Amino acid sequence: MKTRKVLSIVLVLLMMTAILAACGGGAKEEPAAQEPKEFAFFISHMTNAFTIELSDAVKAKAAELGVNVTVNDGGKDAAKQISQIETTVNQGIDGIIIEPVSVDAIIPAVKAATEAGIPVVIVNQQISDPSAASAYVGVANKDGGALEMTKAVEDLGGKGNVAILLGPMGSDAQIGRSEGYKAVIDANPGVTVVFESTANWTTDEALKLVENWLQSGKEINAIVAQNDGMALGALKAVEDAKLQDKIKVYGLDATPDALAAVKEGRLAATVSQSTTTQGLEAMNTVYKLAMGETVEPELLVDFTLITSENVDEFL
Repeated sequence: MKTRKVLSIVLVLLMMTAILAACGGGAKEEPAAQEPKEFAFFISHMTNAFTIELSDAVKAKAAELGVNVTVNDGGKDAAKQISQIETTVNQGIDGIIIEPVSVDAIIPAVKAATEAGIPVVIVNQQISDPSAASAYVGVANKDGGALEMTKAVEDLGGKGNVAILLGPMGSDAQIGRSEGYKAVIDANPGVTVVFESTANWTTDEALKLVENWLQSGKEINAIVAQNDGMALGALKAVEDAKLQDKIKVYGLDATPDALAAVKEGRLAATVSQSTTTQGLEAMNTVYKLAMGETVEPELLVDFTLITSENVDEFL
């Protein structure tokens, strides 16, 4: 009898265990994966209309997606941007967007982020080792430079003296746009570069630089700037010297002030690089990566030349 009782108890216990297991009471459920919520955007600087527009686009897309994005201003300082990235990686984040100060210097920080499992999207300015990041959203800066310089050379009739205002040395935009300029100038032997220097994207620096160029006495027929901020500084120097009928000025970014100057016939041309589209797509791409989706490693937007003939389409 004792043996039968023991067997009965064992059978009852086994049946109860089976029932509990079937009801889910015997094992803990795996917690559901949390949706990404926190992102960071590292921008090279916030000193002109282009970077402000890019930042606004990233924030607008983040709001649409229902996530938070913190904008970090690198102040044109590679060391500062690297420190910002490293600090954020150590604190934990769902995804990172970087508009880099330098094509080379930030690569170790980018690698540290991806090795920590954090998706990294580079926007607008490509880094020298694209494989270090998860994806790139932006432009081929050489094409933008070539488009801008081609317009200037055409307006000069294929011959004349050109002065060039460069962005911060070592940035992808400076390197790429300079390559585009060189390709066009090499194909037009009648064009001579008489001045070439950086004004670091800023209007005030460009103004002072061009004032010095004009005082040198060298003939200048066109000034080609790698962004609109510098182009507007150059334009002021030219207008102050009352040389606007002799020197044409060209910019790139299609900022509101530059578009207005094109409309007024003061700025010869600017080039749009679809700034808002870049920001929207960068935020959307890093969000997809954080959600575990697959994205294209490179998404390029187009440049568009803007002159008095089509400026109304962009105002």
